[in-house]
Amino acid sequence: MHLRIRAAATLAVAASFIGLVGLAPPVSASQTPQTPEGKYCTIVVEPVKPGEKTSRVKSRTCTDDRATAAAARNSARTPLMSWYEHANYGGDSTMVFGDYGPCDLSGYKLNTGLWSRSISSFRTYSSCNFQSAYRYDGDCCATYWGYDTPYVGDWANDRIGSFQINNI
Repeated sequence: MHLRIRAAATLAVAASFIGLVGLAPPVSASQTPQTPEGKYCTIVVEPVKPGEKTSRVKSRTCTDDRATAAAARNSARTPLMSWYEHANYGGDSTMVFGDYGPCDLSGYKLNTGLWSRSISSFRTYSSCNFQSAYRYDGDCCATYWGYDTPYVGDWANDRIGSFQINNI
């Protein structure tokens, strides 16, 4: 079912871009591109600025090739979080990097975009030891401590719309 949702979203987004290429404003985290373009993605975000609800996305790249993804990840900034399609860190993945250093008390607020229907496990890095996951249906929230979460639990599985990650 996830594949059909992704395929339908890909077709809808591709059709909408035909007439809009070059007209789009800079992407914010609340406008994260909704269609993955590969199995392994890298996102670079800024911390939340005053008046904004989520961290702005500075760049986003996806590839089907693990080696290309690893090269992109090695050239990125501070690693913050990895999202995985399946429990125990399996399946497709997205790695999120911070452009302004590791987590602190303010942390980062991440919109998961299309991943909101795919996250089953995640890892955090760079002092991001406290995570709040919010469901895409607005239901609040699951909290996790530490860095590795091999399964988000039935309440949050394939339902995480955003994360707040901090160092507490």
